[in-house]
Amino acid sequence: MKKRIIILGILFFLFDIVLFLYEKIIFINNVPILAYHDVLENPIKETDISITNFEAQMAYLAKHHYKTLSLDEFYDWKNGKELKGKKIVLTFDDGKESFYTTILPILEKYQLKAIVFVIQSAINEPGYLTEEMLSNLKKKNFIEVESHSFNLHGEDTAKANDYTIYNFDMQKNRENNYSYYAYPFGITNESYISALQDNNYKLGFLFSPSKWSSKKQENYKITRVPIYKNNSLWKFKAKVFFKI
Repeated sequence: MKKRIIILGILFFLFDIVLFLYEKIIFINNVPILAYHDVLENPIKETDISITNFEAQMAYLAKHHYKTLSLDEFYDWKNGKELKGKKIVLTFDDGKESFYTTILPILEKYQLKAIVFVIQSAINEPGYLTEEMLSNLKKKNFIEVESHSFNLHGEDTAKANDYTIYNFDMQKNRENNYSYYAYPFGITNESYISALQDNNYKLGFLFSPSKWSSKKQENYKITRVPIYKNNSLWKFKAKVFFKI
């Protein structure tokens, strides 16, 4: 019995060493960027999640000492700045009202940074952030507001592959001085990328079910891992630690 306990102790010790080394190696050149949409009491869409699940996920990140990065910090890391520990980026698409009423208090509770990508033309529309909410968010030092287009959140326009359409949309957003862009529906093409470059955006963000961002990725093809309604906490843990 004593021998078995010693063997188990050694195995657990070796397992901890392996996890420690894995963490050191994997987070040097890779960062999980999570993509959320709405957080609701009773989510219906696959891309939305419940308040209970969301809080459990944020509590996990805080408990396990994940460092949430701003997009400027992520950009600096991608360009060579060393950042130690487990790094992660939290992003929220569309600019729904729930970001202000539900998500923000939870982020503040666990002292986590986040980015909300807003559809500019949807501001003040039912279910979306108001101008007043947006103004208050911009005063928070742990929240960034960036672009999810002015009005390209329709598949026809997002898939247009037409530089003129993309450039015109971005020109309408110039007064907001956005530096980062989340493609509506995760759709991009060379015309889209050219428009981002010409309008001085630093990075463009896509979706990928399990692909973390890395230093080697192209600036306008940065992958984000979407979080879905049916993701268990164990699945969430796997997404933020094991790249699956």
